[in-house]
Amino acid sequence: MDFYRASEKDFSYIKYKKSLIHNTALIACEEEDVVATLEYKINNIEEAEVINFNIFESSNENIAIKGLIEEIVYWIPYLRRIIYNENNNILSEDILKYTGFRKDSIWIFEIDNNIEVFKVDMEKITHGQLTVSEVKVDKVSTWIRKPENIVITCVKIDNKMVCIDGHSRLVAAHIKGFKYVYAYFETDTDNIEFYKTCMEWCKKQNIFSIKDLTNRIVTPEEHERLWINRCQTYLELQ
Repeated sequence: MDFYRASEKDFSYIKYKKSLIHNTALIACEEEDVVATLEYKINNIEEAEVINFNIFESSNENIAIKGLIEEIVYWIPYLRRIIYNENNNILSEDILKYTGFRKDSIWIFEIDNNIEVFKVDMEKITHGQLTVSEVKVDKVSTWIRKPENIVITCVKIDNKMVCIDGHSRLVAAHIKGFKYVYAYFETDTDNIEFYKTCMEWCKKQNIFSIKDLTNRIVTPEEHERLWINRCQTYLELQ
């Protein structure tokens, strides 16, 4: 069984439109057939909540829900817990126990990690991306309301805090006038040489601040040509 984040093409399987807007809808599939979906919401930096689950005939429900919960942890590694309110009546007690939830006043799936989320001044962030898609910026702008809505992924290179995921959110934050956001350091540094190369690309094109990056909002087609294709070409040559 394979798992992935739902996109606009999967809208017919998703109950809540906001799940697509927030990237909080997940798909389980077998041989390209959708067999289960899960939707969740982010309550705060530490907590996510399951709000919908749908299983299709002939699929293994236990494997599907376990894999989908693990997918939430993969995409949001800094979470401390995932909760489920049994009043929603979408998951059985047996499935919750199988997946690893425990019953308190609500059902809780506890996540043991050593990831520290911290507050960071936006001007102290070094950027590793040449452009951002205007569509992605517009999309995240619809739900970003406060700095706590933004948690970016960083690595430390030469004592600099380098953003490796979350540039569209940072641009949206800058446009909204935020002075700080939240971040955590990626523990897997296998791609550190790639990130150093991205920094050099930005340096050559005078991208040193969030203001510089905000001046490089482009169409999705331009973003693919100027940034995504460049990254893919680099990685293919390694």
